[in-house]
Amino acid sequence: MAALNTAEPDLRTYLQILRRRYYWVIAAVVLLGAAAGGYSVNQPKQYTASAQLLVQPTTGTLPSAGSQQVISPTDVLTELQLLTSAPVKEAVRQQLGSEPSVSASQVGQTNVIAVAATSKSPAMAAKIANAYANAFVAYQQTVTNAKLATAEGQLQSQIAAIDAQVASLSKAASTTPQADALLVQETALKEELATLQVSGAVSGGGVEVVTPAKAPTSPSSPKPVQDTLIAAIVGLLLGIGIAFLFEHLDDAVYSKEEAGRLAGDAPVLGMIPRIGSWKRRGDVVLVSTASHNSSVAEAYRSVRTSLQFAGHDGDMKTILVTSPSPGEGKTATIANLGVVLAQADQRVVVVSCDLRRPRLGQFYERSESPGFTSVILGQTSLGDALQTVEGLGNLFFLGSGEVPPNPTELLASAAAHEIFSKLRQAYDIVLLDSPPLLPVTDAVILAGMADATLLVIAAGETKRSQVEQAAEMLAQVDASKVGVILNEVEVGGRYGYRDSYGSYVPPTRIPTVSENGSRRAKRSRSAGTRSGRES
Repeated sequence: MAALNTAEPDLRTYLQILRRRYYWVIAAVVLLGAAAGGYSVNQPKQYTASAQLLVQPTTGTLPSAGSQQVISPTDVLTELQLLTSAPVKEAVRQQLGSEPSVSASQVGQTNVIAVAATSKSPAMAAKIANAYANAFVAYQQTVTNAKLATAEGQLQSQIAAIDAQVASLSKAASTTPQADALLVQETALKEELATLQVSGAVSGGGVEVVTPAKAPTSPSSPKPVQDTLIAAIVGLLLGIGIAFLFEHLDDAVYSKEEAGRLAGDAPVLGMIPRIGSWKRRGDVVLVSTASHNSSVAEAYRSVRTSLQFAGHDGDMKTILVTSPSPGEGKTATIANLGVVLAQADQRVVVVSCDLRRPRLGQFYERSESPGFTSVILGQTSLGDALQTVEGLGNLFFLGSGEVPPNPTELLASAAAHEIFSKLRQAYDIVLLDSPPLLPVTDAVILAGMADATLLVIAAGETKRSQVEQAAEMLAQVDASKVGVILNEVEVGGRYGYRDSYGSYVPPTRIPTVSENGSRRAKRSRSAGTRSGRES
């Protein structure tokens, strides 16, 4: 995952991902919330009534002397199961003509059972709940009475047996100790029988209704607000999951930190905001002159300042501007960079060394011919091929010339070296435009001739693997110095221009590729919209 591949992801890392992908979270929350709310509103109203039963110790056994029966949690759970048993449902059916379903639950940690019934009619809901409660009480009373009858029968049988024994002993003798003992036992059994009969007379079967159900005044369902809130929470979690999933699948570079690390720990010399007015890939806009006071023009001036700091010792005169792949804005970058450097009273020449798809002349409104290849082939002199840019006396342009069949060989020729040497002597800064690094090797050849290489990366479009491959290619030819320009940064985004512009400090030195080595950092990426691109 982009930002999660850092060594120790923290809360800020996750929040940054959510900020970049907030639209997924919002979409999931809104869609699920709206769907749940709309479905809930269209559902018929349901009313729920509840009756409460108290579970008590039952009578119907032969209690031990001095013992007291206690209700256990198991007893309550047993009553919960019996409340919807077949005998109870049969009694309800006889009363209501049907067996509507109810729910029974224990109220907290008490011996109270709540019987809840739901119906479209408030009165019917209360009637159903009371029917089950009363049927269950009657069922328990029946069971208890049966137990009492059984216990009474056992006691009466024991008393009758004792009477027979006493009568038999009385015939044999007037009084005997055995007969006296039997009479004492009989007396105890009769007392127990009397106690059992009294308990049975007042027993309620172990369950009694303490709160009858009443017709509810408001529906129990649907609950649009509650349903919408729950769906919104689910949508929030789903949106977060989708955001992290797309973050994991996204391979684009967005942050300047990641861009620098992937380019071999190269410094990021500037961040160029995306220009919203570029609607098509082929649009040509020279922002540094068309909108001198814009934030985009100021960003190019910031790059100029960075280059001035890096080349303060005068050893950085020839600068190659390239990119990993087509469409990342390298040509627009070098065109605008030439303008802002010339505006700083430096004699600048911009050379169109993209001998495959030259477009640099469109930015300056100058012809590509005669140009670089014309000089190499001896068709014209270097002085005649150079063109001035209107309105900028310090800025000169050398077009590509006619597109040759062998551009790589021409760039590596001795004649090309001689042209670059002459330009270096005549101008303060020589800017070289080139094809992208990955498709062809032209830029690699020019990197070996240049004092520094600027790698233009399009935020949200350039892939991490492309930046790594480009950095490796520059390292293979031992390109002297490499810096990164992050282009088309979304204004106001997490890595937007406004977040970084005020705190940007130009580096004092651009590290060499050999100093950087081939170190590659863990990756962070984000999503963004694609605007117009130029080659």
